[in-house]
Amino acid sequence: MFNIDTASKPHRAIAVIASFLFAVFFSMVDWEWVHGSFFVDREVYFSIFRNAPDVEISFSFFQLVAFIVNEQLWSQLIRGLHENIGLSLTTVFGVISFLLVFSYAYFVSSRVGPLAILLLINPLLVDLAFSQLRMSLAMVFLLIAFNCNRWLYRLPFLLIGCFIHTASFLFVIMALCVFVSVSLAEKYRLNRFNCYFLLVFTGFCIALVVGPLRTFILEQLGDRRIVYDAPATTWTYASVWVAILAAAALQLSAFFRNHVNAIALVFLSVYTFCTLFSVYGLRFLAASLPFFVVALCRFGSFERAFVVLIFAAYTIVQWVYWIR
Repeated sequence: MFNIDTASKPHRAIAVIASFLFAVFFSMVDWEWVHGSFFVDREVYFSIFRNAPDVEISFSFFQLVAFIVNEQLWSQLIRGLHENIGLSLTTVFGVISFLLVFSYAYFVSSRVGPLAILLLINPLLVDLAFSQLRMSLAMVFLLIAFNCNRWLYRLPFLLIGCFIHTASFLFVIMALCVFVSVSLAEKYRLNRFNCYFLLVFTGFCIALVVGPLRTFILEQLGDRRIVYDAPATTWTYASVWVAILAAAALQLSAFFRNHVNAIALVFLSVYTFCTLFSVYGLRFLAASLPFFVVALCRFGSFERAFVVLIFAAYTIVQWVYWIR
């Protein structure tokens, strides 16, 4: 199931087809009906784009920071598609949701096989794809950038993602930290426990920045989201994620030197320490979900069977609580 030739053309074709069908199915479901209530953020976006913009900044070199902080690429792109081209907001948002689901599914299927896509069926994906639309669109471009082989090709997609959602800057910085950590592990031939510790420590440092140090940093940037009152998840919710992070310590050194696996562990560590600091951290789980699924499927054969079953059971419990 998981030991496949990801470089072969037949596999890539199967991955595209499986991902497309999965995204079509996922997009056809009325998730608000399943959830039992409207998606608040989605309704906010409908309200915003049906009215005049609160802030509108023309792009120029001297206004670059304001353009990015106020996420004007997102605002002007959606308004352009809706008001100038004439697409309905429902259509625009539907396309964004489809692209996000397809991107996540292809990322997983192309690396560990089509069956692994089933592990993406999670309320986190539903909320991200159909409610957190701005972050969804940014993640599409960030994943495209990650899949590019050269930095010259990556850079335009990274910039677009960052201009759409400023949180993308944080995700890019986190990915760069992972690249540095993996390079250090290879250069100094660290054993598996040191590799694991290095990645977890990287996550701890990032959690400090988005947690206790967050307000100070945003004040210096003049960001409007200095006050963010979303509550942290409970330890009951976090327990399975933390347990899987702990189980990762049993993997071999080669596991930690893979960038996809390493990114998954760093994001998982950030979520864990955010919970410890009583900071909202679900966005890190949602953003890293395809990386997490791939890493999960690359655990050693014994640990993989255990963690996949635990995660599948936990996902069912998530659905029980998510459906009202």
